[in-house]
Amino acid sequence: MLGLSTEILFEKFEVLEVLKKDEHAAVFLANHIYLSKRIILKVLNTQKISDQSLVERFKREAKLLAKLDHPNIIKVLDFGTHKEFFYISFEYIEGMSLRNLLKTKQLTHEQKENMMVQLLKALDFAHNNNIIHRDIKPENIFINLNLGLKLGDFGLALSSEDNFVTNPYSIVGTPSYMSPEQVRGVKLTPQSDLFSAGVVLFELFTGVNPFLKENVNLTLNEIMSYNESALSEKLEPLQPDVKDVLHRLLRKNVSNRYPSAKEVLKDLNVPEDQPTVSLNNIHNNGSNKKKILFAASAVLVIVTALTLIFMNGNAEKNKGQNIANVPAEKNINQQTDKGNDAGNTSATENKNDEPVRQENVNDANQQLQLGDGKDDVENNHAQTPAAVKYGGLFVECFPWAEIYIDGEKVETTPMTKPLTLTEGEHTIKLVNQDYPLYTKVVNIKQGDISRIRVLLDSLMAYINCRVFPWGDVYINEDYKGQTPLRGLVKVVPGFIKLTIKNPNFKTIDTLLNAAKGDTLNLRFTFKK
Repeated sequence: MLGLSTEILFEKFEVLEVLKKDEHAAVFLANHIYLSKRIILKVLNTQKISDQSLVERFKREAKLLAKLDHPNIIKVLDFGTHKEFFYISFEYIEGMSLRNLLKTKQLTHEQKENMMVQLLKALDFAHNNNIIHRDIKPENIFINLNLGLKLGDFGLALSSEDNFVTNPYSIVGTPSYMSPEQVRGVKLTPQSDLFSAGVVLFELFTGVNPFLKENVNLTLNEIMSYNESALSEKLEPLQPDVKDVLHRLLRKNVSNRYPSAKEVLKDLNVPEDQPTVSLNNIHNNGSNKKKILFAASAVLVIVTALTLIFMNGNAEKNKGQNIANVPAEKNINQQTDKGNDAGNTSATENKNDEPVRQENVNDANQQLQLGDGKDDVENNHAQTPAAVKYGGLFVECFPWAEIYIDGEKVETTPMTKPLTLTEGEHTIKLVNQDYPLYTKVVNIKQGDISRIRVLLDSLMAYINCRVFPWGDVYINEDYKGQTPLRGLVKVVPGFIKLTIKNPNFKTIDTLLNAAKGDTLNLRFTFKK
């Protein structure tokens, strides 16, 4: 527990209700004595946190939000320290998250467009203050009783003043709302937020998240490999202005997206000085349903959120971290410098790759005969294109994987003969849904065979779990067996939700961060 027993906290907050509490943090509904108003109070016990970077993140959220005074952004009233506690007080709002609103209410097209405008205004203001949110999702968007929208939870936000380094395997953001570059772990820009906002708006107008799949791996793969044309077809029933905006927000290539939220608002014909207008009430025609208190979720630091490590770098010098070693599509890759691709090599260019072997490919060198063309700029003489040169690639992958070359599936291991590829760089992707995605850029040389050898198990993390007296072990809701387990449990690197159940005791729930190659030795004892 936090050790907070009095009803008056820090000499100015009268606790009305405990909304969330554990040994690290607490969230209260409170009365601000000096302001005479209800607020949400978020408290962190700094002595209970061994990793001080988490404390810094808590303070950072307060400082970032304090800079953002905008009607569509959750407002910080004050923050400070008292003995071992750090606290933030937020404005109190009655309503619900956008997630709950989508589940419980039918919105008109006009109401949806109004929410879209409010979200874009919030992002425009944040981006103009050099802050990238990095976790835009319905759970972090809050709607008051008059359908006024407020963007909250800036705990993962990145400011141009930041200069932090994070664990390269930490998941920063929510997978199904991430942009392709966020999945790849390269430099983030305001356009990354715009992509995430596009996913939210797609869900707002169509009722579905276009990228959400059965598990994180498949979801990340979908973000990297989705067909833009197929996605646009799903937007056909929408009004032209909304359809065009969503299509451009959800482009894979950053350069093809809107440069800023302001430009989106211009396309929607929203004047810069137009105030946000709330439409109708969140309840239907005089409904007497009980008001839903959602402010806790707007500011809640759940233990899982507290275990997230900082996103690295500042907005200008943000070095890449790799989430799942997922490659970008070819058109993105061409715009990424080698420094930003560093994150991608961490799980690919390792000791499991044999040095590239050069072998003669007698049948690989071919000339691609093209038709004569006209040079419209110079002298209209027929031009003879240069011959296309070829090399080979042989992939060994254990246990197995589907092979994608430049985004196109070409083979499944084990291979019987080398692939013939044009000379130059190609992006190789190995896909097995039970393992992290593996990517590598290979340089094919004329007449040579390049070889790649990958052991997918080396990309995994492992858990050794001991439980007394015994327990049923679940990882990310999947049942792994009853202790004592026969061996190590193999998991995809990243944040792991571990649940241990025994009908005679209270269920154990915890969140773990497992890096590639790690073996986490865990011991739990159930207590009455």
